[in-house]
Amino acid sequence: MDYNSIIKNYTEEKKDMIVSLSEINKITMQDSDKYHTGALNTFFDLWKDHFPNQRQSKGCLSCRKAVCLLFHNIADFISSERLKAAETVEVVKVAKKQSKKVKGVKKHKTLTGALSPTGMRN
Repeated sequence: MDYNSIIKNYTEEKKDMIVSLSEINKITMQDSDKYHTGALNTFFDLWKDHFPNQRQSKGCLSCRKAVCLLFHNIADFISSERLKAAETVEVVKVAKKQSKKVKGVKKHKTLTGALSPTGMRN
């Protein structure tokens, strides 16, 4: 499934909401083996927007698992895309900083012909 086609019309606020609800739901599921009610309701509403012909019931255990799995994967995808974007920006900034030329100390030859480590003439 192509997650880009699902999230292409999402605003940044909606993406943030999905990521935070996914994290809350995962924590709630680990602690009490139950779904977070607000996250579950939001995920089912989003499911109806994307897949109106595929009906899912909140009372069905496998339906809840499928819907939550989809939106947990979407949240992971959003997080990974943001991480990739941050790394790309960081690499561009580092490349620009390295392009500046740094002038070093001009080293002079000593009386014996060897270069002085301090750059001073003896």
